[in-house]
Amino acid sequence: MSDYSKNDESEQSLSQTGEAAQTEPEADTPVESPERPTRRLRWKWGLAVLVIGIAAMIIQWFRLAPDRTYQVFSVYMGIRNLVVGLLVWWMLISGVAWKTRFKGLLAAVLSFALFFAVVRVDGFEGDMVPRFQFRFLPTSEQRAVEYFKQVDHSKAETPVDTDMLEVLESDWPGYRNVQRDGIARDQLIRTDWEQEPPKLLWKHPVGAGWGSFCVFGDRAFTQEQRGEEEMVVCYDVPSGNQIWTHIDPVRFSETLGGVGPRATPVFEAGRLYTMGGTGILNCLDTVTGKLVWSHDLLKEEDLKNLTWGMAGSPLIQDDLVIVNQGVSSGGSDQKSQSVIAFDKLSGEKVWSSGTRKSSYSSPQYAVLNGTPQVLIFHAKGLEGFALEDGRSLWFFPWTNQAGCNAAQPIPLDDSSVFLGAGYGQGSARIRITPSEEADKPAVVKPEWKSLSLKLKFNCAVQQDGYVYGLDEGVLTCLDLETGKRQWKRGRYGYGQLLLVDQYLLILAEDGRVELVEANPEKYVQRGAFQAIEGQTWNHPALARGRLFVRNSEEAACYDLSPLIK
Repeated sequence: MSDYSKNDESEQSLSQTGEAAQTEPEADTPVESPERPTRRLRWKWGLAVLVIGIAAMIIQWFRLAPDRTYQVFSVYMGIRNLVVGLLVWWMLISGVAWKTRFKGLLAAVLSFALFFAVVRVDGFEGDMVPRFQFRFLPTSEQRAVEYFKQVDHSKAETPVDTDMLEVLESDWPGYRNVQRDGIARDQLIRTDWEQEPPKLLWKHPVGAGWGSFCVFGDRAFTQEQRGEEEMVVCYDVPSGNQIWTHIDPVRFSETLGGVGPRATPVFEAGRLYTMGGTGILNCLDTVTGKLVWSHDLLKEEDLKNLTWGMAGSPLIQDDLVIVNQGVSSGGSDQKSQSVIAFDKLSGEKVWSSGTRKSSYSSPQYAVLNGTPQVLIFHAKGLEGFALEDGRSLWFFPWTNQAGCNAAQPIPLDDSSVFLGAGYGQGSARIRITPSEEADKPAVVKPEWKSLSLKLKFNCAVQQDGYVYGLDEGVLTCLDLETGKRQWKRGRYGYGQLLLVDQYLLILAEDGRVELVEANPEKYVQRGAFQAIEGQTWNHPALARGRLFVRNSEEAACYDLSPLIK
């Protein structure tokens, strides 16, 4: 047989053997399953979403500068958009197995829930940055309630001598002092705090609230929220002991603005006038705390509360108590009444006026062009009302996107006023000129406008032709003649300040107190100390050389009077 034939037979034999092997596999030989396609994480898409989201937040941050509130809100919106974008990528585009996608989503939700199970939002800073606190720690309200349960008030039960209620020039009988300009008159303080540091007289917890102290003699008054009770509280100045309280069973609380009343009590002729966060106007006897008369303004006038609560302190002028009101339930500005006046002795309504939405500043008395009037800085701008009957005399539009005007206007002379607002609005000096026709409103024109001194809810003070205030938390000096900024230095957050002699006493948002020269040429800090702890938006008060500070957590009194050598 030829070699070719042998090869053919051999190949045929191998072919048959292979076919047999294919048709009858051995029992021990495993059967291979088809391979599944490999899933790969499409990380580049997720990275793109992350980079674009962060870049958008950075661009928006610088675009909205220097307004911190709008910057923070833009971050909130940016984070929301970024989370939504990452969620869409993970669930629809990531390319991983669906089981893995749902596991990742569940892990994210559980992490979020765990975080808020451990911590709580304990309020917001002035620029709306949240403050977190562990849930196992007591709230400031709980600490205050516990403190007043344990403290001995027996030393404060002695009746007050009515002779001690005489108000002196060096007292502080209401919101930002008598003229509501934040100036401490007829007072001197020690200025070398290294050699003669402020002396702590007392410090203790207080109920929540953003009001200040009304101080005269050895009595100090403020308003607090303790649980479900809104209180007016009288303290003994030397000891800090509680003397009496007046209670209203109401509570105001708002997520961003916090808990408690916002206004400051006002003293006049043996009576104390207070405005609560829910709109309760009280007249109290200063010696006993007994109620003389009261009005629940929102209920009586069928009005809604303001977003951040009723914040205007009552103004006592001549025979009147003048206050801001709420917002019309119908929502129309034309039905709102911006201001209302009562007889200070009887509580009878005398007049009400104003058709524009109320805001958060307090009524301000001024005499402009020989006419006594009340200035109301409401949501739309500044308006003057005749003291005698409440008729509108003039109006100057000055508002912002939030409709929030909270800083006190400052009358400068017999025809001009300084005003400032936050949320990017800035400040202005306006001139009011009487109309040639008696039945027409006065003519109001700005002498200058400035983006400096954006007073969100921080009031300014003026001295010798210059105004000083916190422009989005930074101390700023402005020339009142030109509106030109002199300097801008020092970060204090959304704190408050007052003027004593040639110095600014600044209560910063973190509770520290600084002494700065009221110097238009340059910024000069003379001293600083940590007065209280916690977020501080409240105005300081200075009476007879004693500094009173408080926030929603604690209050303290320091002796700043010059030492006798």
